[in-house]
Amino acid sequence: MSLIRRFLLVVLPQVLAPFVMTVHLLDVWRAQARLLTSGDQYQLNADATATMMSQSTSPVHLLPTESTQDDDPNHAIIPPLDPGFPLEPNPRPPFESIVQGWNITGDSSWLLNVAIIGFPKTGTSTLMKYLHKSPQVHVFDKERCEMGYNQHARLMESLYKDIPPGPTLRGIKCPRNLESHVALQNYQTFFPKTDFLVGLRHPVLWFESFYNFRVHNYAPMMPAQYHTGLCTRGHHGVCTFRGNFHLFLANLGKTNITSNPAERALIPRQYQSRIQPIPLQGRIFLWDVSQLQTDPELLQNNNNHSSLSLQQHSNLQFRQDLQQFLRLDHPLPEMIKIKPGIHHPNNHTAKQVAAKKIDICQPQYQSLRDILMTQGKLAATWIREYFLEAPGVYVSQKEYFSQVILKQWEQDPCEFRHVDTQPTAT
Repeated sequence: MSLIRRFLLVVLPQVLAPFVMTVHLLDVWRAQARLLTSGDQYQLNADATATMMSQSTSPVHLLPTESTQDDDPNHAIIPPLDPGFPLEPNPRPPFESIVQGWNITGDSSWLLNVAIIGFPKTGTSTLMKYLHKSPQVHVFDKERCEMGYNQHARLMESLYKDIPPGPTLRGIKCPRNLESHVALQNYQTFFPKTDFLVGLRHPVLWFESFYNFRVHNYAPMMPAQYHTGLCTRGHHGVCTFRGNFHLFLANLGKTNITSNPAERALIPRQYQSRIQPIPLQGRIFLWDVSQLQTDPELLQNNNNHSSLSLQQHSNLQFRQDLQQFLRLDHPLPEMIKIKPGIHHPNNHTAKQVAAKKIDICQPQYQSLRDILMTQGKLAATWIREYFLEAPGVYVSQKEYFSQVILKQWEQDPCEFRHVDTQPTAT
């Protein structure tokens, strides 16, 4: 049995990998050709100032209008407060009036205000811990992924009983939810007005970080070259398919991808059958992992992309925009840094594990990078031209996001990585 298992998990993937890689590259090259022939011009529209309403009876409310008093396209747009925004009822209804066993019998919408739903290795753990530092926000400090397994009744019980009563912004984190059709359907049904926070990262650096994170946590990973296409059991969730960020963002139902052939063409052909948008009502705040860095850190990293760094990112502005999106009247604190993963017992073990991590810029990963780069270029175009222009989608410092961050997705980061730079490990 052990010989059969070794053949299926190790030998067979190595034999088939060259053929799978060739077929996959042909598909992504066709997609890239469609992108090149369609042109890459785009128009940046300046953001308009939004009219905002305050809620004087609750600590959770919009900031004064003066906080977005100009038309600076780097400022986020904050929409008017929905009159039906689900704040905690007063008096608070008994839990039994909302949930009976596994059946939802009452209004559960007010139990969850915000969810961090994607993507893995984009700073979701950092944001989870960071928001928990605000006295106005309560985000569980561990992943809560019940929505993807139809365990929403159990989640509702925790939201009701484990978070103190009062006008607190309730939140959860599960980076897998954005990729789960079941989870999105449950959000639509039980938490229709929940807002979503979604993190992104350059697809090449995302893959490297994700793969090395699994290695760091002792997962028995196959060689990275064999993690192309859809995920299989031996991939431990790390595969190039999950780097099609725009496919999963499209399923949030904010654009017209089902009726717009040009938009649909930006999704790789072999994955277009997975376009299944769910028209969620909640707003979406999009960020890139680099925006979580403090300004000195970001300035140092941007030195490696000097041609794209004429505009500078402001972490202070990011925190202010996030504060406005969440409708908080207390400023958010300084950004923190979280490094998730197992703490190795000694240096010897740590060195052994580190030796198994990859530097994706090495020549043997060129074909892998080709797939991720093609997907990244398609995703950058779709996000810029369609997602950022969609109603209900917000981003801090939009012009910087479009002209610097997304432009970097169109360049192989290995062209800028110095010889002495370490691979992405977190």
